[in-house]
Amino acid sequence: MIIDSHCHIDFNDFDLDREQVLARASQLGIKKIIVPGVMQKTWDKISRYCKQYPQLYPCFGLHPYYIEQHSENDLSLLKQQIQQNTTVAVGECGLDFYLKDLDKTKQQFYFESQLDIAREFSLPVVIHARKSTEEIIKTLKRRPGLNGMIHSYSGSYEQAVQLIDLGFYLSFGGPVTYEKSSRLRKLVQSLPLESILVETDAPDQPVAKASVYNARAANSRRNEPAYITDVVDTIAQLHNKNREEIAAITTENANRLFQLV
Repeated sequence: MIIDSHCHIDFNDFDLDREQVLARASQLGIKKIIVPGVMQKTWDKISRYCKQYPQLYPCFGLHPYYIEQHSENDLSLLKQQIQQNTTVAVGECGLDFYLKDLDKTKQQFYFESQLDIAREFSLPVVIHARKSTEEIIKTLKRRPGLNGMIHSYSGSYEQAVQLIDLGFYLSFGGPVTYEKSSRLRKLVQSLPLESILVETDAPDQPVAKASVYNARAANSRRNEPAYITDVVDTIAQLHNKNREEIAAITTENANRLFQLV
């Protein structure tokens, strides 16, 4: 079994073939998929899909990309959502300093508020950290006791060690499958497997062979959960293991973090 620890299967990109996408994943052993929320208006949709498809597990959160669409009332609604639904984590939350037009002060406010909610409900957090890993670490150090995952990790080895020491898993997806991603591959090679998760971030962050797999599709670059096998195979190669070993270790990691078993 493989667990896709981060997939936006609720996005409109899957509206025409969501059931087929999930069936393809299931046939390849992807039996559990974590679905993070990005804004308040998507939460009910995620909840509905997770009830419809038993392999889906919901998170609810406020993504920094949509910072101008969030309101402080959404934080109260987030608490209600968690109280009224089974949820495995708070997220996707975090900081994005790559896009310069996103208000950093607002981002920090919503990020810290969601960390506090996670602590209140004893839930892990799913964190988006783009060009902001150092600030993420500083913020987490002010709130000891939290755990979670850094989705699509892209920081340094030194920062990775700090995050692991803080109780966080580091997740990797499509970017690691590209041969040109030498820095990222070297990082993955240096990390303990007990701290690694795998993900697709579908429909985004396609694997290197996505255009080959999707040759006849309208969107040849769309990612989907079935392609996570490429991520697992790449990590297996980097660690001189086989697919089954990496699948087993990352599945155990995800089950432990999200308390899926």
